[in-house]
Amino acid sequence: MPKILIVDDEPDMRLAVKNVLKLRGYEVAEAGDGPTALDTLARENIDLILLDIRLPGMDGIEVLEKARKIKSEVPVVMISGYGHIQSTVDVMKLGASEYLQKPFENVQLVHTVQKLTEPKVIVPPPPREVPAGSVPGPAHVFRGFSFRAVGLALVLLAAVFAYRFFSGIHSSYFRIYPAASSNISVLLWNDKELWAGDWLEQALYRYQPVKGALELKKKYALGNVHIGGFAVAGGNLYIADAWKKVIEKRKLDDALTLVKSFGFPGRIGSLSYDGEYLWSCDSEGTVLLHKLDSELTVAAHFRLPNRPDQIYKTKRELWSAVSSTGRLYKHNLDDKLSVAGAYALKLPLPRQPLSAFTWKGGRLWLAGDGTAEVYEAGRGLLVKAAE
Repeated sequence: MPKILIVDDEPDMRLAVKNVLKLRGYEVAEAGDGPTALDTLARENIDLILLDIRLPGMDGIEVLEKARKIKSEVPVVMISGYGHIQSTVDVMKLGASEYLQKPFENVQLVHTVQKLTEPKVIVPPPPREVPAGSVPGPAHVFRGFSFRAVGLALVLLAAVFAYRFFSGIHSSYFRIYPAASSNISVLLWNDKELWAGDWLEQALYRYQPVKGALELKKKYALGNVHIGGFAVAGGNLYIADAWKKVIEKRKLDDALTLVKSFGFPGRIGSLSYDGEYLWSCDSEGTVLLHKLDSELTVAAHFRLPNRPDQIYKTKRELWSAVSSTGRLYKHNLDDKLSVAGAYALKLPLPRQPLSAFTWKGGRLWLAGDGTAEVYEAGRGLLVKAAE
């Protein structure tokens, strides 16, 4: 995805714009002043600059002039809360690509970024006219046609047919694995191992797939920890305990040694890590994005109407599950994490295994409270349901 440089002296403004862009998959760099912005532009591969006009010391117009000398091809969107017409004229003359006036809508921001970062469509030139009488006959056309292209087309058709055939089988895949515990509250794939948390035993189990089975590698007894959710992030294990209203940070050692406990007002019962932010969700459906700093600082928050028991963040969407209704929800990565679809599980089982779920390789892994089993299901077993 394109990388956007946000240049603004207000940290809150940078954070707000960053959240909007990050949720849509963009990479983001930040600068609070002109010199930092120019240094970042020179060192990093920046695809677009969002530049505030009013900056301390070196103002935005001066930054724009210098930026054009460093990398003239990078588009620049000037931003101002003052709306001076002369500023608009000046920055456009200096080479700014667009001009946004505060306060602007998120939709306007995203539209502007998309317009300036999407690949340009190259329109082919019109065909050259061929003089009358010089049009080649059928034999010439046939000889000029590449048999290699015909072979390639056949290979592609065969590949499409094979994909549709085998993906149909894959999407309806279902398998049951015996587990060592029957009160699974969370599932997590950590590299090639499946980790499961048991809320009643207050223990964590590590499994490794071996010859079509889940082989138990290790069990960790955590003592007085009611495991609602956990995530591996930044080389540590984070565990949510809704009863204590804390998120624990633990080392990934043989004892899962406790490093620190973070208190939060809500009863956080689910965690997920997307490679940058730790996502948490409490019993009221409040979703928080935490920075991996010394305080798990909240960078953004949202409210889900379905009040899920579990969440899982993928690259393109957020998934949530409600155990009481047996529903899975797919959420858009927009400002409200709006629901893109509600799904029911079409499984050959008497109960809905929704005490825990996670994704891996396009398949859904599930567990049901009171059942010492883990289930693997293809996407085809998710059917649309009423929201």
